[in-house]
Amino acid sequence: MGRLEDYTGDMPVASAPVPDHASVVVSDDKRTRRRRVFVWSALALLAWTTWNWDETASTEGLPVSKMRVATCPNDQFAWDSIIPSEKLEWVRCYQEPFECARLEVPLDYAKPHGQKAAIALIRLPSKYPVGHELWRGPILYNPGGPGGSVGPRWFDPRGLGFTTPSLRVFGTKAEEKMFTLAAPATLNSSADALAKVWGWSKLLGQLAEERKEANWVAQHMSTALVSRDMLSITRAYGRDKLLYWGFSYGSVLGSTYVTMFPDNVERVIIDGVVDVENYYAAAWDNNLLDTDAGFDLAISACAKSSQCPLFTPTSKSARTSSASAVRTRIDGIVASLNREPLVARDNVTGNYGIVGGANARALIFHALYKPMAGGMHGVFASLAAAEKGDGLPLLRAGGSADALWRCNSGSGSECGWTDPAGGVETTIAIACGEGDVVRHDSIEDLSAFYDKMLRLSPFAEMWTIHTFCAGWNIRTVDRFHGPFIANTSFPFSSLATLPVHPVTPLWAAKKMSKGFKDSIVLTQNSPGHCSLSATSLCTAKAIRAYFREGIVPKAGTVCEVEDHIFVPDEKATPVHDMNTLSGEDQLLLAAMRDASAGLDLPKFGFPSKSF
Repeated sequence: MGRLEDYTGDMPVASAPVPDHASVVVSDDKRTRRRRVFVWSALALLAWTTWNWDETASTEGLPVSKMRVATCPNDQFAWDSIIPSEKLEWVRCYQEPFECARLEVPLDYAKPHGQKAAIALIRLPSKYPVGHELWRGPILYNPGGPGGSVGPRWFDPRGLGFTTPSLRVFGTKAEEKMFTLAAPATLNSSADALAKVWGWSKLLGQLAEERKEANWVAQHMSTALVSRDMLSITRAYGRDKLLYWGFSYGSVLGSTYVTMFPDNVERVIIDGVVDVENYYAAAWDNNLLDTDAGFDLAISACAKSSQCPLFTPTSKSARTSSASAVRTRIDGIVASLNREPLVARDNVTGNYGIVGGANARALIFHALYKPMAGGMHGVFASLAAAEKGDGLPLLRAGGSADALWRCNSGSGSECGWTDPAGGVETTIAIACGEGDVVRHDSIEDLSAFYDKMLRLSPFAEMWTIHTFCAGWNIRTVDRFHGPFIANTSFPFSSLATLPVHPVTPLWAAKKMSKGFKDSIVLTQNSPGHCSLSATSLCTAKAIRAYFREGIVPKAGTVCEVEDHIFVPDEKATPVHDMNTLSGEDQLLLAAMRDASAGLDLPKFGFPSKSF
């Protein structure tokens, strides 16, 4: 078993152990590259003990002549130096040994001889060349969104990253920033917040329609088009069947692909499964059915752990707490922030802001995506600080640094578009442009929709995308709406967490699985969004056996996890004793833990800001 320095040249990432034949994707951001490569290394180990395929990620690109790339410092790459071609022609890029290519594909597959798109791919090559008997092919990933990317350009849907054409509704970063700041934090942050978000959505839709290039690009963004692109990438490698692992919206992409191309499936995992029929209806009204149960679980875990920052003894002398006491305390903190928001200033970074109840509620909702292994602990610690009048932890937890944002007019690299495309408009263009048309005749009509949603969960105030779709009129040229029924060339697997998932519940995975012959659902007994929200050796082994050996997990398999939301005072027996595990199992468990810690998937269905 080798380490990354075995084949990465001068890249300072030797601490990340990976199999000899791993191929990982580099981030365009030098500051995050080391962490991104480490995550890719961990994902490689999850799929293979001996890694004999290319880890290939992509950004899909515009005709080279339209690329807006400035003179590049060492941590950037001039994509316009690569001429797109119908064959994969790899060149050195960024730092050795990373390689880049631009694959030319039809912009509209119904017009194969018409305009072209160029898919930009980045790889860390396998030890074995393409075609070698030990090389097993390229695996494609999608981290969710839609329109999501975690930095290293896994497989960016059209319009995102360095795609061509790339969606740019706004002419400058400054215009985009000012527009984004105008959006309320949540739909319930003020009496007129819903009306403002609706107006904001209609204005964004109008700008996209009126700006010809953005309109044209948006028409060529869809899940069906990306599915066709994935098959094109696979065939460019000389293969005919897809290897794929998709998270969250990536499950929509995976389900769409296997329905469109059932004979072109080698291994497909969809993780954090969406009700695809509801997605394509642009309804977005059944995602939160189990969200409150996840919050209840976090509160209950807090009541059983004195390590929880909001552990609330039932009396001064008591060493026990209750879920109702913890909930009452949280409600009181949020209510206090509603009445009197806190001023927060960060003397370390210079950032500052005002944090209120809407910010706190948004952070709690986001923490439900990854509540274990410290995720909820950090948010509850921030709430405990706010209870004492300190809003800085909430400001930092929100991740916003609006006060530090700068646009130096003299610098093209700061104010021009030299970075990858991506923003709320990419999510809307894909999800709304390929979904059914959403119409509300009045604010009262839209309000009635959310009143119904609020009866399901108070977190409905975060679930803004239905309103975004109500303002979007551009339709994609390539829409696919099922039916989602297929007999695939190899059974595919669905991964789901137990029925307290914040946005993609277990029942959705079971519903979608029924349409695909011999597909199975593996359940991971943990709250959170997707399998990597917690650490499970059982899940890791199942993923590896499926990719490496083609072993499909038994139907009804339930995997336990190694993590806790809060470590209970009455400690439960560990699922595995590390001292009894083999070296390979320890490495696999560490890989999943590293992937879980380093991977922050896009918040599905909630592209707006926290603060």
